[in-house]
Amino acid sequence: MVVKMLCILVISLCCYGQSNAQEQKSEKDSIRYSAIEKFSQKRKFTKFLHQLIFKPVAKPHSPNSTTQKSIAKKQKTDRKLEGKIVRNIYITTLDPFGYSLKDTTIQPEGFIKNAVNELHMKTRSMVIKDLLLFNKNAPYDSLLIKESERLIRSQKYVQDVMVSTFTTSPKADSVDVFIRVSDVWSIIPSLSASASNLELGLTDINFIGLGNSLHVDTRMNTSIHGNVTQIGYLVPNFKNSHITGNIQYYFAGNNDLIANKEFARPLYIPVSSNLQSLTLGNSYLVKSVELARSFYSPLTVWAGGVYIGQLITNQNYVQNDSLRYLSSKTNIQDYWAARSWRIYGGSSISARTTNFILSVRMLKTRYPGRTTEAETVNIFNKENIYFAGIGITSREFIQDKYVFNYGKTEDIPVGRAFGLTIGTSVRPTTNLYLGLKAAWGNYYPFGYLSSHFEYGTFIGKEGLQQQVITGRINYYTKLFTVGYWKIRQFIRPTVIVGLNRLPTDNLSLNEVMKGFEDLKYPATQMMALSLQTQSYAPWEFYGFRFGPYLFSSFGMLGNTSSGISNSRLYSELGLGVLIKNNYLMINTFQISLSFYPYLPGQGANILNTNAYKTSDYGFNDFEISKPKVVEYR
Repeated sequence: MVVKMLCILVISLCCYGQSNAQEQKSEKDSIRYSAIEKFSQKRKFTKFLHQLIFKPVAKPHSPNSTTQKSIAKKQKTDRKLEGKIVRNIYITTLDPFGYSLKDTTIQPEGFIKNAVNELHMKTRSMVIKDLLLFNKNAPYDSLLIKESERLIRSQKYVQDVMVSTFTTSPKADSVDVFIRVSDVWSIIPSLSASASNLELGLTDINFIGLGNSLHVDTRMNTSIHGNVTQIGYLVPNFKNSHITGNIQYYFAGNNDLIANKEFARPLYIPVSSNLQSLTLGNSYLVKSVELARSFYSPLTVWAGGVYIGQLITNQNYVQNDSLRYLSSKTNIQDYWAARSWRIYGGSSISARTTNFILSVRMLKTRYPGRTTEAETVNIFNKENIYFAGIGITSREFIQDKYVFNYGKTEDIPVGRAFGLTIGTSVRPTTNLYLGLKAAWGNYYPFGYLSSHFEYGTFIGKEGLQQQVITGRINYYTKLFTVGYWKIRQFIRPTVIVGLNRLPTDNLSLNEVMKGFEDLKYPATQMMALSLQTQSYAPWEFYGFRFGPYLFSSFGMLGNTSSGISNSRLYSELGLGVLIKNNYLMINTFQISLSFYPYLPGQGANILNTNAYKTSDYGFNDFEISKPKVVEYR
């Protein structure tokens, strides 16, 4: 098994090494782009057309060079400004199209850009001000400034932000802070139609410039009675409290939410083993209200939340050697709180961002209208779970570019986290719970590397039950420049092992590989490896950037009887292009061609094309807050 995975890794890295063979072609591309740029300068129209479609060609050290760059910037203290008084804070918000954060003289040109900007309602300055961690007439603190910038950039309605400072003279005792924020286009309609189904939706992630999210979705289907409407409203920050409020409601009319499989609802992420998403089992949201405050910054002292909601839960069970499931209404109340204390004294960034965390949580689950059949098979039992957690975390953020975005500043988490969670589950029988977490990540000379390991188990009369061990690693290389192109290699191994799990509690490859939804296998062990060679093209078209890539994914499933070493190796190989536009709310799309040597339910040597919104590899932050069970998926 180990030999298999090593061979896969070596072959993929060798394929990546072939990228240098493109050097000569990149040189020709670079010369061609330069010639186009030079020709466009001769006339106003061609100059305008070139600026509309292409970005200016950068001038590297040598057009035929292959270099490895490190453009990551760590948070630093500005000693020249530290301690000066913040005299004024100036906030400017910009429409999505045609403006520049750095150059205030650049204005949108052309009818289309101005017309679209007119339809957009800019983020209100007060919304940005409420995100700041520093105030007027307070001493200048570099870390608070950088954290405020990061918090602004993390908002979905923000494309990017630039924070600059100005002093009247080097000896001045005060400083002015200027904040320029560019918006994204925030309104996205949706339409889905077929012979039996019509679905209309509208999402606005910056409702009337308040930074709030509004989502409305109406579905008409021949198999349901009347319309089904979903309404959701999210307030990400109540007046500088950094408390998030979220309300979700589904108007179902006369529909039977339990029996009607056509009623679409978003999945609810399980928080307890008896709500765990099983082979056919999912929990669907009906209505909920939530208030929560996370450790949004390493400097945050208090966190907590309240969630009250009703779900429809599908629960699997085995009876007479056959798999069956029942559905039930599920009422959940979830309360938690956490406190952070600094471990070290001093004013260094490391000392200020290293904390001891103490957290508690109570989760109540009830099943109103529990049926006789559910009682017979002993499912849908009411439950109270009490958690307590302790941990040590060190969190910082490093600014980088060309990771998941094109030239946009990205805040990459680095640090360490070690946590212990204990709990007790009170049902007809009482079980204890134990969870452990260890995570660390940083930039190294060979690139960015982070790893996350977790272990969780319930402890009852029969010993350790429903154990899970997870290991996830994220790695990407430094940025390579080949001609005018930029390239990174991403590698992501994942390992999950379950011990003494429920008979219906099975793993799948759905979380790590596309196309294997029809694979049904009683697995309690999963191993996967994802590799992607991502390039970043040097040109754009109407704000769209293109990133051709090569990818490969390999996965294996096993259980205690067969073992993972005897499992079939499932694989996916392909190429594609990421289409990205940072001006839009849904800013990443993917078009790819995938080859499957074997695809369950379809056969051997299958070619599939995909075109959909995509998600990136993502990061695991080093935050410790709400105590919970280790996820088994």
